[in-house]
Amino acid sequence: MPKKEEKSLRDKGMELGNRIADSIYDRIPVEVVEHLGKANKEMVFAIESMLNGFIERIDNRVDRVKSRHAKLDKGQNPDEGSSK
Repeated sequence: MPKKEEKSLRDKGMELGNRIADSIYDRIPVEVVEHLGKANKEMVFAIESMLNGFIERIDNRVDRVKSRHAKLDKGQNPDEGSSK
């Protein structure tokens, strides 16, 4: 285990990666860096939107199952009156 003052291999790798990224971004015009940053954010927002859609479908499935179980508990046919 590294001593407290020593950096872990992971930290050293992260530091190296940051230095490499900095040296690349230093050579790119600020406007391009801003555009790339905004494009990266949009990609994250798109993924977030997809995940929210998955979560909504899960919630809808849970609600449908609860409703069906409530009807079954009352002795009703859970398929009566549903369009699905």
